[in-house]
Amino acid sequence: MTSSHVLLLCLHLWRSVISGEPPDEAAHRGDGTRLVGNFLQMVELHYRDGWQVARYAAALGVTEDKLHAHCKREKGVSPRAVVHLRLIKEACTRLQQLDLPVEQIGYGLGFRDPGYFSRFFRKRQGVSPGVYRRRSRLEQMRRGASYAAWP
Repeated sequence: MTSSHVLLLCLHLWRSVISGEPPDEAAHRGDGTRLVGNFLQMVELHYRDGWQVARYAAALGVTEDKLHAHCKREKGVSPRAVVHLRLIKEACTRLQQLDLPVEQIGYGLGFRDPGYFSRFFRKRQGVSPGVYRRRSRLEQMRRGASYAAWP
């Protein structure tokens, strides 16, 4: 049994020498990368559902603090910011591509109040959703029609 433990210890040390990181740091980073990857997958599935960070952490089987620390280390932002960035990305895409009213786009993204969606969007983009839509459409017109618009 002792020889097995010594063998495992040598293998662990050998792997850390190859990776250039201390053993504890290598294990810690690998765990964080996997955790953040799983978190990003969950965000893709549930960003419209209004999940709080605590619910994501519980679904991943970790504490909020651990999820926050790993997100900050791997992505440079908090888990809440990751969810908000995903919502903004989807809102921008929908505003550019769909002719739905802004209120319906907000409802489709899980916002119960159109005013809150507008404030959320303006805080992160610097303009209201309607202004963003008008600017993006003007930009598309300036670039010219795409080949997809041809008969």
